[in-house]
Amino acid sequence: MASSLTTFTDEARIALDTLSGRAVGLFSPSLRLGVTGLSRAGKTVFISALVHNLIHGGRLPLFEAQKSGRIARAFLEEQPDDAVPRFQYEDHVAA
Repeated sequence: MASSLTTFTDEARIALDTLSGRAVGLFSPSLRLGVTGLSRAGKTVFISALVHNLIHGGRLPLFEAQKSGRIARAFLEEQPDDAVPRFQYEDHVAA
């Protein structure tokens, strides 16, 4: 009985977290980017350049979302998942 109550409580908490996350997403949508490729293919350079141009208003003539004005602003946030390491954007730009 106690384990089923714990499971129910855990499931309710997960449902509320999901619901609140989606509600926040309506007002402040975000995009998570994943890039895959072979070793030394330029993934780090690509991500660093893209993020830098989005944050600093660079010209991205082939990026339709930027060209059409659908991106109001871009900024860095903390990594919400502690199990996933943060991309060290600042270190890569400095290098």
